Amino acid sequence: MIVNLIIGGLIFGYASWSFIKFIKKSKQGKCAGCSSRNSCTSTCHSISDVPIKK
Repeated sequence: MIVNLIIGGLIFGYASWSFIKFIKKSKQGKCAGCSSRNSCTSTCHSISDVPIKK
């Protein structure tokens, strides 16, 4: 009985941690949340990178 509670608690804890991590990454946006953002050659730019035409 206690083993089942421990295993269930571990599964529930990991699922909660994964869900919170997913929510935090999704709030950062597409390129900011990507794990390869430092070496990516994609065309994702922040607003400050876009030149302003006058």
